[in-house]
Amino acid sequence: MALTMLVSCEKYDNYDASELPIVGFTRANLNINNIPAGGEKASEVNVFSSTAANVDRTFNIVLIPNADPIGNPPADPENYEFDSTVTIPANERIGVVNILGKNISLPEDRTFFTLSVESGSDVIAGGVVTVGLK
Repeated sequence: MALTMLVSCEKYDNYDASELPIVGFTRANLNINNIPAGGEKASEVNVFSSTAANVDRTFNIVLIPNADPIGNPPADPENYEFDSTVTIPANERIGVVNILGKNISLPEDRTFFTLSVESGSDVIAGGVVTVGLK
């Protein structure tokens, strides 16, 4: 006969509130479809912080070169723009990054680029987002 014992805890005394926030994208993939020839199409993606703060916080958004593990074709940088920073307002945990797909030289097949929050002395990068353009 096996004996099982379950223990529950209402307090989290081992949680260190001074730990760095983990900040990353809330989705792994985003497609911007049907970008007209010579035109543009905008989209947004959320960034989430593991902690809230009583002041606005701004984090850098960076391109991760050659990040696609399955070898999808990389998007030409002339075909996209993205916010270089994201601000998470005071007492909030979500910020928004604007992404603009442009059809300057898009090929017929979808092309991709990957974004991340830049790690630093005040933040740990969380999930990345891979953006597909077509």
